[in-house]
Amino acid sequence: MRTVSLVSKVGPVVNGLRSTSRRVWWTSFVIVAALIGLWGLSNPVFAGPDEPTHVIRADALDHGELTGREPRGRLDKQLDPVRESVRLVRAPEIYLPVSGPPCYAHHKDITACFNIIGSGRDTDVPTYAADQPPAYDAVVGIVSWVRTPGAGTVYFMRLLSALITGAFIATAITALRRTSAPTLMAAGLVIALTPMVLFMGSVVNPNGVEIGASIALWVCGIVLASASSTRVDNRLVTAVGIAGCVLALSRQLGPLWLGLIALAVLGVANRAALRNLARSGWARLWGVLVLGSVFSQIAWDVIVRPRDTTLVDRAPTGLSALEAIEDSIGSTYRWYREMIGWFGWLDTPAPVLTWLLWTAVIAFFVFVAVAWASRRHVMLLVAVLASVVVVPIVIEATPYRAAGNFWQGRYALPLAVGVPVVAAFALAATQRGRELVTTRFLFSVGVAVGVAHLLAFAQNLRRYTVGYHGEIQYWRHARWLPPVSPLLLTIAYALVVLAFTAWLLWPAKLTPAHETSSLRLNRSEGARR
Repeated sequence: MRTVSLVSKVGPVVNGLRSTSRRVWWTSFVIVAALIGLWGLSNPVFAGPDEPTHVIRADALDHGELTGREPRGRLDKQLDPVRESVRLVRAPEIYLPVSGPPCYAHHKDITACFNIIGSGRDTDVPTYAADQPPAYDAVVGIVSWVRTPGAGTVYFMRLLSALITGAFIATAITALRRTSAPTLMAAGLVIALTPMVLFMGSVVNPNGVEIGASIALWVCGIVLASASSTRVDNRLVTAVGIAGCVLALSRQLGPLWLGLIALAVLGVANRAALRNLARSGWARLWGVLVLGSVFSQIAWDVIVRPRDTTLVDRAPTGLSALEAIEDSIGSTYRWYREMIGWFGWLDTPAPVLTWLLWTAVIAFFVFVAVAWASRRHVMLLVAVLASVVVVPIVIEATPYRAAGNFWQGRYALPLAVGVPVVAAFALAATQRGRELVTTRFLFSVGVAVGVAHLLAFAQNLRRYTVGYHGEIQYWRHARWLPPVSPLLLTIAYALVVLAFTAWLLWPAKLTPAHETSSLRLNRSEGARR
């Protein structure tokens, strides 16, 4: 009776919020932005990978420094190994002592151990992101005009990044309304949003927005390609166009990820859909804008030649091409775990149960899709899976052959998030796949994903308050405190994760009356048999 009462109260609320696309978008945006924002509050300043250098670059870029100047003389010992990528820019002096990795980086049992204090006057500050693509840093750098430099500025930059990433994910969620099996597609999207996706969206790093844009491109692109055989939806075209432009301009490899996703989306479309899209003036306009963004990013890569800092000062090892490939293949398991959750400066892995639960859910989706989907969709899914594995190996082993590995799992997330989305789409195209969506199935997926998210968030917060192996009840004797109490942050995150999974996985139009009538119908059919 309590379950029926809960459904009777929650069902109408959920259905009311889903009544229009505008309500779906705003509800999704608030929930996802809250999830990402809580990650941002739970991490100390500069706990994100390369966050200090992007904060400095963003401030300098919005005050007239495009690429900076080469440094002369000695550098801080933390920056000396990456000297070839370091540039001097004019930025607030307060950032000078923290221009490199913070004192706790790479030491997971050391809690947050510094405060940003100092003068706000401009001076020469080193950064190794001065030659990186400028689009993202230029946007978050707007905060430097309205906030005095310091920790508050970093948190506001994180908030802006979270809002942008949340907007893209909300757009993807809204696009699911146009599919034949929105709840099944939503389950695939839930799996695509790993804890690492939320973490990267919460720090000052273009990788988070890049992943958010790729999620919108995957979902909206597939929906557009599969639905355009009858009519081209200009709103979907706009969503795909904006996501494509942002993805292309976010980081150096943006054009590559955009091209691979576009090929996968083309594999979904039929001739009628391609013909209608080719005839659409709105689609052609956005196509030109996306191509312009791609060529702009390629021009930046060719002219400025941004260099990954992990490649600096690495001498060739003498490894053969085959040995280099074998070295990269051996790292694929680590890359996979990093895609699910390996936070901080690669010093805070998510709990084992997190990646086990995630592996079980995604493996189920992939294996069932391979068994039930059409040959065309299976080939597409296998191609995307193979690309996620092969492309990083080729990038690392061929043009960047150097001493040791430099690739990180998060770099490939723009492509990897497409795996569960494509698997869900392949299942949604089959009758057996649509019949898979039952209350028990959705509840199981929601519990697995929710528990995995909460464990990852709690372990990351524990790492900074008492150390990675510190007290389980980390809120009791915390040596570092975030802006909000650790216990309140954990409770809030648990509630928002619950709201997030319920919002996406609550069966469409589910009310007690629907359940009762369906149950009676099934019983009567069984009696006649």
